[in-house]
Amino acid sequence: MKYLKLIGSLVGVLAIAGAAQAQTNYPIAVSAALVSNATPGTVIMDIFNGAGHGNFGWLTWTGDQTDAALVTSLTGSGNVSTYINPDTSNNEQLVVGDWVLGKLGVSNSLSVRDALDALEDSEIVVPVWDQFRTSGVTVAYHISGFARVQIKGYRLPGQSRITVLFLGVFDNPSGTDDGGGDGGPGV
Repeated sequence: MKYLKLIGSLVGVLAIAGAAQAQTNYPIAVSAALVSNATPGTVIMDIFNGAGHGNFGWLTWTGDQTDAALVTSLTGSGNVSTYINPDTSNNEQLVVGDWVLGKLGVSNSLSVRDALDALEDSEIVVPVWDQFRTSGVTVAYHISGFARVQIKGYRLPGQSRITVLFLGVFDNPSGTDDGGGDGGPGV
């Protein structure tokens, strides 16, 4: 009997760990127009489609434009907890309706590619944007939902694309619809 309780506890711990991992957001902006008609199970050949000149879809949670900051955000469980809303510095939790700054350039360093390699075939959650605004070279994306995807491949040099298996769009950062969503607002 104690053995069965131990197994049950272990299963519960693994379920909690899996749920926590699913709540992780990674700094890859996905256009609402791209996923609005996609059905779960669809392979999308290129989600890497930012807005504005020189923006390819990378996001920065803190405004740090370095590759090192991007790699940290793409590594392990990421660091979306460092998010700072560019409009309201006291808003530090990424939710629908927030704005997120874009990171300039394709960012094709070896460390970025290594981070993407580590995420390949993992189920991740990424922000979906429906509007953008620019100020000089700075781009900010308005978050309308969150997409659950599985990275299937990428080609940063030359093609600047990331291919994913699309798993769904949701209206909260945990990547679920809390049992009653329609796929999220604006998507």
